[in-house]
Amino acid sequence: MIRQAVAISGSLGNPEGSLVHKFNPPPEWPEPPSASWRPPLGWEPDPAWPKAPAGWGFWTNRNGRPTSGPIGAYGAVDAGRLELATVDPALVLMHS
Repeated sequence: MIRQAVAISGSLGNPEGSLVHKFNPPPEWPEPPSASWRPPLGWEPDPAWPKAPAGWGFWTNRNGRPTSGPIGAYGAVDAGRLELATVDPALVLMHS
């Protein structure tokens, strides 16, 4: 059996990694502090900011296409992904 270790960068909370997911703030929200900024775990928007439009995609991939976002991140679509990860810890989730 051949095994290969692959370094994973660009994960949530890793500002030094490559940008796999980009936070996409809704209209009328302030721009993020930098192009590579991602909300830290537990982050919530300021209650004074307007609500995001219905169905707003908070995340885009490196090609600018809508994506589900990093697991656990604000606005990410987590439905079903965490359950799958807990069924078998040997599974590696990859998506775009």
